[in-house]
Amino acid sequence: MIEVLFVRHGQPVSGVRDPGLAPEGIADARRLATWLRGEQIDAVVTSPYARARQTAEVLAAELSREIDDVLDGLREWDDDISPEDYTAVEDMAADDPRLRAVSTGRYEDYVPGLDLPRFRRRARAALEQIFDTHRTGRVVAVAHGGVLNAALADVLEMPRTFWHNPAYTSVARVRRLDSGVTVVDSVNDTAHLRGLPFTEANGDHS
Repeated sequence: MIEVLFVRHGQPVSGVRDPGLAPEGIADARRLATWLRGEQIDAVVTSPYARARQTAEVLAAELSREIDDVLDGLREWDDDISPEDYTAVEDMAADDPRLRAVSTGRYEDYVPGLDLPRFRRRARAALEQIFDTHRTGRVVAVAHGGVLNAALADVLEMPRTFWHNPAYTSVARVRRLDSGVTVVDSVNDTAHLRGLPFTEANGDHS
């Protein structure tokens, strides 16, 4: 059996094309690493984008290991739509249609120009690549909110590709059983953020 801990990256900065983490994002990644020390982690893989890779670097360093692989399939939609600087939801204007889409649960309206079926196939293929490469053990895979949505939607055979809003550094657990069946055990786990102020631990993220 192999278990994949699908991690969403920490909170990034805004106003650049490929942002790294904000101080809050680094702090939350360290909290997650502390929480993960109680588990046997056999590999750490990541999206190539800076916000995910930096999250993975913090996790790997805190766990006294290296990043094992960088998987292009785990990247978000940034390069699939018109190039623009990244804006975190926390920094969006109140009338921004993307913020309205997230706050009202219309997640697929966040990126209306995205080819959803194609994106979903890529996200699921990335998950399958991890399963094929790591036949047993536990793998931390640092990715993005859209990738988590799409991959899990495909495993669960859901009609919607984007269906929930995973928090920064949240964890979703997916297992490939020895029988070949893939199961989702949990989604959007933020146990490592408990005890933080509500706005810091549970604010709207994208």
